[in-house]
Amino acid sequence: LITTDRFLYGRFDILKNNSFNFIFVDDVDSFLKSPRNIDKVVMLMGYEPEIIDKVMRIIELRRKRRPTEGELDELDMLEESMLDYKEPAERVLVVSGATLRGTRTKRLQLFRYLFGFQPGYSFEFVRNITNFVIKPSRRIEEEVYSLLKKYGAGCLIFVPQTEGTDYALKLSEYLNEKEIPVHAYSRMNPKMLGKFIGGEYLALVGVASNRSPLARGIDLPENIRYVIFAGVPRREIRISRDEYNPAKLLTLLRNISPLIEDQYSAELQRVMAMLSKTVPTHAEIIEKVREAITNGTELSGFEAFVLQAVKEARRLVTEILTEDRIKMLSERADVYIKVLESEYRLIVPDVDGFIQASGRSSRLFAGGISRGVSFIIVDDEKALHGLLKRLKLLYEDESIIEYSEEAARREFEWVDEDRRKIISIRKGEFRAEEVDVIRSALVIVESPTKARTIATFFGRPVRRRVGSLTVYESLSGEMVLTVAACQGHLFDLTTIHGFHGVDVRDKVFVPKYTWVKRCTSCGEQFTDYDRCPECGSGDIFSKEEIMDALKQLALEANRILIATDPDAEGEKIGYDIYCNLYPYNRNIDRLVFHEVTRKALRKSLSLPEKMRISLVESQTVRRIEDRWLGFELSRKLWERFGRKTLSAGRVQTPVLGWIIERMEEAKKKQTVATFWLENELRIELVEPKDLENLRERADSNELSAEVEELSLRKDTVHPPPPYTTDSLLRDAATILRMGTADTMRIAQTLFESGLITYHRTDATTVSSTGLSIAQQYIEENYPGMFKPRQYKSEGAHECIRPTRPISRRQLEFYLRSGVMRLPAKLGDRELRLYDLIFNRFIASQMAEALVTVQELKVKLNSNTTSLERVVGIEAPGFLKILPIVKAQEKVSPGRYRVVRIEVRRVPSKWLFSEGELVSTMKQKGIGRPSTYSRIIELLYQRGYIFQNNGRILSTRLGRAVYEYLSSRYGDLVSEELTKKLEETMDKIENNEINYQDVLRQLYNDLSKLMSEKH
Repeated sequence: LITTDRFLYGRFDILKNNSFNFIFVDDVDSFLKSPRNIDKVVMLMGYEPEIIDKVMRIIELRRKRRPTEGELDELDMLEESMLDYKEPAERVLVVSGATLRGTRTKRLQLFRYLFGFQPGYSFEFVRNITNFVIKPSRRIEEEVYSLLKKYGAGCLIFVPQTEGTDYALKLSEYLNEKEIPVHAYSRMNPKMLGKFIGGEYLALVGVASNRSPLARGIDLPENIRYVIFAGVPRREIRISRDEYNPAKLLTLLRNISPLIEDQYSAELQRVMAMLSKTVPTHAEIIEKVREAITNGTELSGFEAFVLQAVKEARRLVTEILTEDRIKMLSERADVYIKVLESEYRLIVPDVDGFIQASGRSSRLFAGGISRGVSFIIVDDEKALHGLLKRLKLLYEDESIIEYSEEAARREFEWVDEDRRKIISIRKGEFRAEEVDVIRSALVIVESPTKARTIATFFGRPVRRRVGSLTVYESLSGEMVLTVAACQGHLFDLTTIHGFHGVDVRDKVFVPKYTWVKRCTSCGEQFTDYDRCPECGSGDIFSKEEIMDALKQLALEANRILIATDPDAEGEKIGYDIYCNLYPYNRNIDRLVFHEVTRKALRKSLSLPEKMRISLVESQTVRRIEDRWLGFELSRKLWERFGRKTLSAGRVQTPVLGWIIERMEEAKKKQTVATFWLENELRIELVEPKDLENLRERADSNELSAEVEELSLRKDTVHPPPPYTTDSLLRDAATILRMGTADTMRIAQTLFESGLITYHRTDATTVSSTGLSIAQQYIEENYPGMFKPRQYKSEGAHECIRPTRPISRRQLEFYLRSGVMRLPAKLGDRELRLYDLIFNRFIASQMAEALVTVQELKVKLNSNTTSLERVVGIEAPGFLKILPIVKAQEKVSPGRYRVVRIEVRRVPSKWLFSEGELVSTMKQKGIGRPSTYSRIIELLYQRGYIFQNNGRILSTRLGRAVYEYLSSRYGDLVSEELTKKLEETMDKIENNEINYQDVLRQLYNDLSKLMSEKH
């Protein structure tokens, strides 16, 4: 059945007694808005009305937050009755349309439940366009005329929304007078379209808008070759100086908020939150608010809240939009404000209109995406800056270059070659092998968030269910991508075969793997049990279900791309998938990218790799060694302490030892005396001489200090390098008060959302992409302060850095305004960590700071100390964004009275914080970026350590376990052996040693040592 929404509405009677295996419905927007038509289509696919009612009841019950016991029983009964009806074989539904952006009825859930899919749509971001920027030396109309004369037919011309239909008509008249046949297009006219296709009209003229019929209603890949923008696409929002509409006030505040000083930040957020709660607002309420403000009267209830929000917004707008600040905004923002006597005019770049309009020249055909060209004739530099900024933000690999005739000539050769192909294909005048037909690819990542991020690069993906796996489908231009998440490790060593999961055959070690299982009741993960060993539940999910779904998808795809994380653990997960899918599809490649961005994905798609076996071997050794040592030592602990919850490991044991050692050192106290002088200088002395005399003289107001200036010099302060995993964990703990586990979880979210590069790294290297991001942000916000540094270090990894040149406040603005959409919701903690990473990276690429340092010598009786103080900042450099140094008052030499003294007994060494513990692990070569957080978390989980006021202490159990292990098995858990093994893993990764030799040595050492202790 091929039908339309309108036909279903008016002629269903002639269809209702039939059942169809294939249904195609046009005008998807109208179709999805109509619950009745959705019901009709489901019925035509073989479902009775009572089945639809049952499904809707199931959906209703699933949505309840606190269902009653009776409702849960009803849900179980209904779902059991529906088992035979889900996903019928050989039935296909296709819904098609231009946008798929209309309001959707909740009945759409029928598709997800019965057929296992949810409709999506493809952005115009799937494109193959070169955009030329032209800064004209003559009138816009003359420039358009010149381009049409040069490049001929097959053109669409768009004018900005700010100029409107009147200008489109004026431009059309001008070109026709110059004997260039064009037509101003405002609505569909088949005759006019026929003349354009036949070449009678060289061009059609319309308004650049994603709602324009010229920008969204035409799909003529063989005819439309290029697009001309007669002015930068932009919109104008008018807001009265005497504005009472909450929606308009909210629009204004949202657009200026990213660039307003921090002193207004909290108030802006508060007022915008108030306004958001009032939008949309009925016209009669707006009128009541206007009257109340005009007459000085009060309102009640919700109307009073709206009145308060409008009053505060109007006050804030008046206070913020001073002449100087408007000038600053105009220089820096990607929107700008015109201030007139009676109104503000907000000029906003129209990225949606640009993408939609220019996309007419680049369309999907059997050979891929056709090449297109767009020309942007600049009539407003500020609007161009804003357009390019937002365009790069959304679609970082968009090609935008200065116009030259030679470059344009080359592009049009490509454009016209594609048109010849399209015409040939349509006529059937081609051989299949001559056309590079779009193929399908299965992309496998680790996490669902990362899968959603990748799938949304090219539009809102279609979502469907394959077995127990949710997968996302979208069109990249080169291929149809099916993106699935394996959800971490699928296999682990068995516990019931060989030596702790490893068979020894003729001195060769063969690990035996089995499926990872997870208890859906308590979340415990295990392998060889049919019931949860933690809570006893039989409600178990096996990763075999995920692999079964991946095998089914592998049979559908032309190609498999494994895109697990770019480290040894990710390589091992990828290799397991490779081995299991190879019998089903042998066309398998590895994708490696260190940031989840469209540009990085496209680059890795063009340069696929093979599995790196040395990394797999390294991770295999790491897991086997962890299992062997962990199981053997854990069993000893169970025997000694009678508790099967205890465990031991090669890395966690030395770290536990450091904590215990630091506790002993912290018991040793030292005296610290702090003196405040009358000039507000503070002096600190450790173990001061003649303390009692100092106290007595201070109490009697007789104690004074002699201050001598040793030097006053200029110093250069260099910015710190970008973050690595250990330094990020340290600063997040110190500055943000975040635990290591929380920090890694939040960083994972930021990475998978495409906001930062891979966060498990010990490299400070900055790539050319990173330098470009820093340069763009610094030159725009701190002109002249860009100083590139690459901080090159060994290895393929890069530092932790942002993937876009946008600050936290800009990110918040783009998310609130809908310019950016992320698959994961970002809260305050995610934004704070992003801010930390962003500022540190940008600072690392800025000029050094020049400061004045005063060196002082202070004498207090027989005590002498020296101190250095920054007393002036001559050139702030990177301190503008990362103020790690602050200037203090310069001190004049002389004698000053002590006005206060404080004496404390403090530890000679402070207890570890989580951040300091990670730094120590890095310094001593214990653990790796992927394991720092995990090691500390495991010590907490086993009850070996606890935290008090941000400091880590050992429990009695932790001390007892450590003393037992170190006294009996010290050689196995020593810091030296642990460091040596970490170095050995690195050598395996670099193909310097054979992993079987390492396993053999480990096995022999462990067997010998354990037998000696029996």
